[in-house]
Amino acid sequence: MTRQARTTVVLIAGGGRSGSTLLGNALGSVPGAVSAGEIKLGLRRGLVEDGHCGCREPVRSCPVWLPAFEMVFGSVPTTAEADELDRRIARLVRTRRVPWWLAGRPSAEADELADVLGRLITAVAEVSGASVVVDSSKLPAYGALLERSPLLDVRIVHLVRDPRAVAWSWQRQAASHQVGGYEEEMERFSPVKSGLMWLESSSSVPALWRDDPDNPLVVRYEDLVADPARELGRAAAHAGLEADLSFVRGDGLHLAASHAVAGNPNRVRLGPVQLRRDDEWQTAMPRRDQAVVSAITAPRRHRYGY
Repeated sequence: MTRQARTTVVLIAGGGRSGSTLLGNALGSVPGAVSAGEIKLGLRRGLVEDGHCGCREPVRSCPVWLPAFEMVFGSVPTTAEADELDRRIARLVRTRRVPWWLAGRPSAEADELADVLGRLITAVAEVSGASVVVDSSKLPAYGALLERSPLLDVRIVHLVRDPRAVAWSWQRQAASHQVGGYEEEMERFSPVKSGLMWLESSSSVPALWRDDPDNPLVVRYEDLVADPARELGRAAAHAGLEADLSFVRGDGLHLAASHAVAGNPNRVRLGPVQLRRDDEWQTAMPRRDQAVVSAITAPRRHRYGY
C-alpha cells in the first residue's frame, strides 16, 4: 500500500496528566483532523463500561463510532467481545512490553491486533471526513503496535510536562475544570509511582523511535499553554495538516466538538477554553514530595528543560 493511501494517525505519546486531552482536542480542532481520544481504551470505556463519547452521546450511538464499529466488525461488538479484545491489546502494550518491542520480535497476534486497530482508525477517518485522526492513548508500546499496521502512517507527538506538576496532578481526585454532568473520580498515584511512570515514558518514547528521523516531535505542556499558536502549528505541520489556527484566539482556544472515545472527562469540553500555566504544585505540594520526584526523574528531567 502506498504512503498516500494510508490514514495518518497522530499519537500523543508520553505520561498521564501531561495535558494530552487538551492537546488532542486542540489538534482535533484543526480543519481536516478529528480528536478520537484514547482509542486504546475505547473498547473498555466505550463498550464494556457503556461510556460517553466526547460528542456527549453514548459511544454505542455516537454518529462516528457506531458506523466505524459496524464497518470493522459488522456490528457493534458485544460487551464480552469488546472485553476480550481490550484484554488482548492491553497485554501487548503494557509498560513491561517495551523491551519486547525494542527487540523487534515478530508476533502473529501483534499483526492481527494492529490490523484491527488500523481498520478501526481508518473507519473513524472515513466516517468523520477527516484526513488525520488524533489518538491520545499515550502508551509508547501502543504506538509501536500501531506502526505494524500497513494501513496507518503514524506520527508521534511526545508530550512532556514538568514531572513535579504531573505528580501533583496524580494526587488530585478530580480533573481540573471538568464539565458539569461528566464528573468522574480520577485515578491517584503516589509521588514515587508517578515519578517512576514519568521516567519510564520519557525514556521509552525516544528509545522506540531512535532510528526514525521523522518521529517524535517533542511538545512541552508549558510551551503549549504559553504559546498555543506556535506549538499547535508545529504539531499540525508534523501531521501534514495546513495550520488553520483560527480557533486560537486572544482569550484561549475555541475547541470543536471531539469524538474522544475515552480519556480525561474534559474531553467533552468545547467552545472557549482559557489556558493558564498550572504551577499549583510549587506551593501546594509538600517539599519532601517535590524532592522525591526530582530525584527519581533527574536522569531525564533536565533533558526536557525541567
